[in-house]
Amino acid sequence: MAAKGENRAKKSRPVDPVQSPITFRPCANDEFHPFPYTERDHRAEAMFQSLVDEKASRLGISRRAFAQSACGSAAALFVFNQVYGCSEHGQTLRDPTTDAGYDVSPAMMEDAAAAEDALAGDEFIFDVQVHAAASKPPWTPDDLCDGAPPGCISPVTFIKEIFIASDTDVACLSGVPSSRSADPLAIEARARIKEIVDRLSGGPRLVIHANVRPNLGEAELDLMEEDARAFAVAAWKVYPSDGSWALDSDEVGQPFIERARKLGIKVIAAHRGISSDAGRYDDVSSPRDLAAAAKANPDIAFLAYHAGWEGRIQEDHPFDPREANPAGIDRMVKAVLDHGIDKNGNVYAELGSTWRNLMASPSQAAHALGKLLKYLGPDRIVWGTDCLFTGSPQEQIEAFRRFQIPEAMQETYGYPALTDEIRRKIFGLNAARVYGVTPGRVLQHIKADDISRDKLAAKLDPGALPLPRRKHYGPRTRREFFALRERPSRGIPSRSPT
Repeated sequence: MAAKGENRAKKSRPVDPVQSPITFRPCANDEFHPFPYTERDHRAEAMFQSLVDEKASRLGISRRAFAQSACGSAAALFVFNQVYGCSEHGQTLRDPTTDAGYDVSPAMMEDAAAAEDALAGDEFIFDVQVHAAASKPPWTPDDLCDGAPPGCISPVTFIKEIFIASDTDVACLSGVPSSRSADPLAIEARARIKEIVDRLSGGPRLVIHANVRPNLGEAELDLMEEDARAFAVAAWKVYPSDGSWALDSDEVGQPFIERARKLGIKVIAAHRGISSDAGRYDDVSSPRDLAAAAKANPDIAFLAYHAGWEGRIQEDHPFDPREANPAGIDRMVKAVLDHGIDKNGNVYAELGSTWRNLMASPSQAAHALGKLLKYLGPDRIVWGTDCLFTGSPQEQIEAFRRFQIPEAMQETYGYPALTDEIRRKIFGLNAARVYGVTPGRVLQHIKADDISRDKLAAKLDPGALPLPRRKHYGPRTRREFFALRERPSRGIPSRSPT
């Protein structure tokens, strides 16, 4: 029998924290280093752990069970409102009835049915930016994979995270900025994952990008033809590189666009954002050249991935048309206005990494979405998450379902309300139109496919198909980020040494 002193020591031992289902912790991709973990982040984490203790005890369930439930997600969003609140500069919560960024009530933290109803949805969700890797990324700790071999971010994990652990219906598997030989998931590997998903689904759940580096010249454009013949390419993905080329240049950009047109794949997804210290209108990561190219090529759909957002730029203000060299999302707005592209135009703003990094700052999120809705329109914003870097997309989906642009900001800045109809467009209907996907037909195909059956089985019996616990595969610290940037090539060898 243990001594009384030992029992007292056990009772007083600190309880291990549980992971929030909607995280307060920063996480990045391979393009920018994570933001530092702030005092407010610590405060949010402490408040969430306190709520977990209180509510789990009241409901008579374990702390982990509460955190993994819809009530736990509601608690996380409640903390977002209380700690990060939606005020003029995102500092304090003025009036929870009008300024809270997330439409959640304290009752949802104890009423499972109410929380599940609030966080659920029947939207068609098309995530136009997801990623995978051919092997375990070198920056991830061994325990991230629960002792599994390096292939822990395998097609199986990808399918579990994207399609089973989230409400995503269709996704676009994209590439990262690298040479073909160094790509951690070369197009051959993307195509193999698509084949696996196709066999499991019986419907077009997964489409793929082909990466192009137009500044390499005619040989690279010839590879576009090879990719188009060999793979089911849905769109072309390009990055701003070192600033040596632009989409609106006659020497590089236009020949690339003309080749895309010739091949009949007339969707260009261009990284525009999170890549420079400047983040200004005249920077290489600006959407300025994209808008100019779109104006000159109205039959091509141009998607600005990340919507011009820069992590170092505070999105705590409306767009000012008098600013000649704006930063962040404002340069996205200026680009379409400068080139006379209206809300029915061929330029789209994509939210990958943008929403994930702004959702913990409701004021900035409201300004960012408000500006895009006001100037590009609700039909020209597409949903993307940049997962698997940040784990399953589900936390981003649940947060977006409950997010509201405050009425005070609507009245002051002319921002539209984020209605259910607009949310449906952003979640998937807009992307479906761009990528040539018919939502009704897709949903009919996939409603009883193997993936849907596995998803149902996981809900009915969580032990039957263990799902990842919303882990993050991207770098969470500067050290992890630089380890990623210095990684050796782990990609699948491609046809070209470039």
